[in-house]
Amino acid sequence: MQRDTLAFQMADVLEVDRMKFADIVRSTFDARVRGTMGGLSETISELAQRVGGSPTSRQVAFAAEQRLAFSRGLLSDTYSASYLSQLKSRGYQFGVVTDCSAETPLSWASSWLHDVIDVVAFSCELGVRKPDPEIYLAATRRLNVQPEECVFIGDGGSNELYGAHELGMATTMLADPNLLDTDRFDEVGAWDGAIITSLADLVHESRE
Repeated sequence: MQRDTLAFQMADVLEVDRMKFADIVRSTFDARVRGTMGGLSETISELAQRVGGSPTSRQVAFAAEQRLAFSRGLLSDTYSASYLSQLKSRGYQFGVVTDCSAETPLSWASSWLHDVIDVVAFSCELGVRKPDPEIYLAATRRLNVQPEECVFIGDGGSNELYGAHELGMATTMLADPNLLDTDRFDEVGAWDGAIITSLADLVHESRE
């Protein structure tokens, strides 16, 4: 798994046990995406100390760059670019609602998505995560729209589809098998709403 590989690489830099560090990264997911552990360097330092490490500031900075490089890599994927461009040309606005830790906001400004997405709602900045209504409402307020005017598209992690549906959003699961991360699917359950298998389906529907 990519995230465990990253944790192992960071552990080597921080001179801590690989498995213990990967375990602490996984077990603190909720705290990290709620922003309760502070900034990226502060979080890394604390995680290393929890597994018996005493990293130097230089080691922490190097591990932080590893985490940032991983985040930039995820955000560099342009599979959706042509679809978003077509939808934007038809007057659609875009908001991103995401459970993420501190590296994502730091990486966002240098991503191509920064120039395409109109608003973002990062859990680590808001202190709440999906399916809490407030994270969705943060995005709708910034878009100056009501929830019922929105279409929410997601892969279903963090019970996000149910949270959006409860607010009155038209809600669709993106079930593209190329995008599924099985690490994040424990909470999805059986979704009986609308499903698309590619953003191309959304572009096609917008023409009808």
